[in-house]
Amino acid sequence: MSMRDKEVLNMQLVLIPVLAEAWKKTYSELSDLFKKYDVLSYIDVCYENYNSTGNQGIIDDLEEYIEMQGGSVN
Repeated sequence: MSMRDKEVLNMQLVLIPVLAEAWKKTYSELSDLFKKYDVLSYIDVCYENYNSTGNQGIIDDLEEYIEMQGGSVN
């Protein structure tokens, strides 16, 4: 596993409780959203940009990403 892969994984793991709280979801509900909309892959793609973005910016971007695919976090 490359250093970047480890850093992306760390970011994904850190974001899980942050998103669960922000979106008022259980971990199971969050997991379903992640699977349905391939959120972990999207975080990987956005990793470099997310490094200079605060949590609220990441939350907003991920919510917009899900909504662009016809989904909702509500």
